[in-house]
Amino acid sequence: MMVTEYVNEIFEYMRVLELETLPQANYMESQKELVWKMRGILVDWLMEVHCNFGLLPETLFLAVNIIDRFLSARVVSLVKLQLVGVTALFIASKYEEVMAPSIKNFTFMADGSLKDADILKAERYVLQVLDFQLCYPNPMHFLRRASKADNYDIYTRTVAKYFMEIPLVDHRFMGCPPSLISASALFLAKKMLSRGDWDANLVHYSGYKETQLRKWAELMLDYLAQEPIHDAFYKKYASKKFMKASIFVRDWMVKHYINRDAD
Repeated sequence: MMVTEYVNEIFEYMRVLELETLPQANYMESQKELVWKMRGILVDWLMEVHCNFGLLPETLFLAVNIIDRFLSARVVSLVKLQLVGVTALFIASKYEEVMAPSIKNFTFMADGSLKDADILKAERYVLQVLDFQLCYPNPMHFLRRASKADNYDIYTRTVAKYFMEIPLVDHRFMGCPPSLISASALFLAKKMLSRGDWDANLVHYSGYKETQLRKWAELMLDYLAQEPIHDAFYKKYASKKFMKASIFVRDWMVKHYINRDAD
């Protein structure tokens, strides 16, 4: 995706594909036993499993996309929600990882509540419902592209990755395409770190103007203004591996955003 001869056509195709793989933004209205909070709890737990397995970020993004598209198409009972989540991560691991964890790892992480046969049966059903469409252009692809205009600043990228994962647990981003999530996350990270303006180079590589990003950046700030409600998500980015990005962001929010009215 970094080869000059092909990159423009590749990203044009991904822009089409990202709209085709968007879930229905209001699918929870069709669910009889589920609410958005349950989805957030499930994804937060999957983030913990994802970290324990040491999987790629693409695997997590695809897994959540599979969950949302499946729930857009089928009504699921509460007792089956964990099965949907585990199966989605199992499928995404097979698709994205060089060495995917075995099915025994997934049944172990579910504390024995699921059997191998349950996951394998669910895998076939989920893939049939999705018509085997797993070509989901996740936000990481677009971040790598936009980072070219930002000289691949590692700390800005890490903070942006933290922001990009907010839509995984916050359903309010459901109708937002991955490219727009990525650009909004990078825009907010640059603002928070005082890394300069959203210039013409960034507009070119991201495909978005600053005016298009403010709405989603504000929504990210709205999520961050709350006390951390998804523990696994917050702890993940509080680790050294992710440069303690969530701790930095929380401190920044307290100083510059949450207490701004009081000041």
